[in-house]
Formats: sequence, structure tokens, C-alpha cells
Amino acid sequence: MARLPDNPDVLIMGHPLLFKSQRQVTIDEIHSEEFQHNLEVMKQSQFDSIGIGLAAPQIGWEVRVMSIGISKENHARYPKAPYIPFCYWINPQVIEVSKETNWTWEGCLSVPGVRAWIERPAAITLAGYDEHGQRKEESFEGFPARVMQHELDHLNGYLFPMRVDDKSLIIPHEAILHQEQWAENWPTESARNTERGQLSANR
Repeated sequence: MARLPDNPDVLIMGHPLLFKSQRQVTIDEIHSEEFQHNLEVMKQSQFDSIGIGLAAPQIGWEVRVMSIGISKENHARYPKAPYIPFCYWINPQVIEVSKETNWTWEGCLSVPGVRAWIERPAAITLAGYDEHGQRKEESFEGFPARVMQHELDHLNGYLFPMRVDDKSLIIPHEAILHQEQWAENWPTESARNTERGQLSANR
């Protein structure tokens, strides 16, 4: 297993590693010194980037690992989102997703300067392992479910622009900072009135 440098760059869309499905790891690997080092690097990289989630391939680590967490330190990118305790998910697997869906504005550290209005299932149940190699299963709904699905996409080689079905729903990040100035019902009524970290039942 490759040992990550202490301050890896976040890879940007176009890098081949971001389009690959990542491999699962073994319990022995989880307990190794190299793996634990990489987890710490991942956590620090997420905090340094003010990200609310990070997937291992975004920092050049080719494994099925992701980290999630929203606190007062990184709340600015999604000011209306609820706080989420920091946690790791190793070898995450989808157990169940809801038929109901919702929409929200997504962004990504690997796709800087862009936001998109994207639909995903409203709830999800995951199974996987924590940083100690202990199996866990948990259900998520609302914005935490959205974050989990976004990071899971990274582990399967997808970036959020690949989930957009209409190019009019992709905007520059600078635009969303001035959402109150948008034209009425642009790009859709719900998108116009939904702030970062909020969800909408309608397109």
C-alpha cells in the first residue's frame, strides 16, 4: 500500500484516478500503520480544504475509503446544512435507497468553481467498516444522505457533473454566492429558492 505524503494535492477533474472504481481493502490493511497514517492525512486534507466530505481517490489513494463531517470549521461551503459528526467509511456498500428523491446544489473539491442542481435518493442505508476495522451499518436521510452518495460516487469513478441531465442546471460557483439576485424562477423555481445545504422535493 502506498503511503501518502503529509500534504497531498486534491486531484482535479480530468485526472484518470477520479474515473476509476476503487478496490476494497482487507481488515489486515485497516490495522496497518500505513493505512492509519493515510486516514490521518485524509482527515487533515478534508479539514484543510474546508470540505464536508472527501474520498480517498481525490488525494491519490486508490482504496474504497471516504470521510464525512460538517462542523463550524467547514460549514461555510454549505451554510444551511446540519452538522454531521466526523467519521470514516471503509468499504462502504449500499444496503438500501429510498424511492423518494430530492434536489440540491452540489459542489466538489475536485471540480472547483462549479455548482450543479442534482437529484438523488432522499435516504440511504450503508454498511461498511470504521477506522478500527469494526463493521457498522447506518441509515441516513436529508443532507447527510446526500453527502454520503456524493462521496460514494467518487469511489465508483463518478463526479457530480456526470449526474446532471440538463446543462442549464450547471452554474459557476460565483453565481450561487449571489443567489438573491437571480432572475425569477431561474434555472428552476426550486433551484432559485434553495440555498446551499437545503433540499427540495421538486426539480
